[in-house]
Amino acid sequence: MGSDVVRRKAEHIRIALEGDVEYRKSNWLEYVEFVHRALPELSLESVETEARFLGRRFRMPLLIEGMTGGTEEALRINRALAMAASELGIPMGVGSQRAGILNSGVRRTYTVAREVAPDAFLIANIGAAQLVKGGVDMAKDAVEMLRADALAIHLNVLQELVQPGGDTDFTGVTDAIGDAVREVGVPVIVKEVGCGIS
Repeated sequence: MGSDVVRRKAEHIRIALEGDVEYRKSNWLEYVEFVHRALPELSLESVETEARFLGRRFRMPLLIEGMTGGTEEALRINRALAMAASELGIPMGVGSQRAGILNSGVRRTYTVAREVAPDAFLIANIGAAQLVKGGVDMAKDAVEMLRADALAIHLNVLQELVQPGGDTDFTGVTDAIGDAVREVGVPVIVKEVGCGIS
């Protein structure tokens, strides 16, 4: 099972690099226009971009979202992203840690983030469907693997349904999320992976 997940992780990177995956609908940013202020009456030094999130202060309101893990290419990506997050003073998530939980041989593709960014705010990541099967112990393993400051539980129903070998049973997800919130010991984030939350 672990090798199938690792193979899929490599396929995800390949598709992102080589496939036609660009979003074609508008994000409406082309309709945003900034009003020029010729006389702003402020000093650039007084402009602050700091933001608070989950009890921590960050230099700007940006978060590097979890993207990958489980392959050698993912190790390089997570290393570079963690170094950037540390340098910029922003939080970072890793991709789904299912591969690292099922196959200890690929754990370093996730733990490299903590190795290169020991003080960064890192977010562990596990799928909701996998959380139902693996329980709170799986969530705790993801957090411990990364020595994470928070846990993201991703809802990726559509992706799971259409990808070969994906999970198709999502019963019990709400209870599993509640158990994780009560027991993992770090803040829990519930997120979608691109389809929006209904």
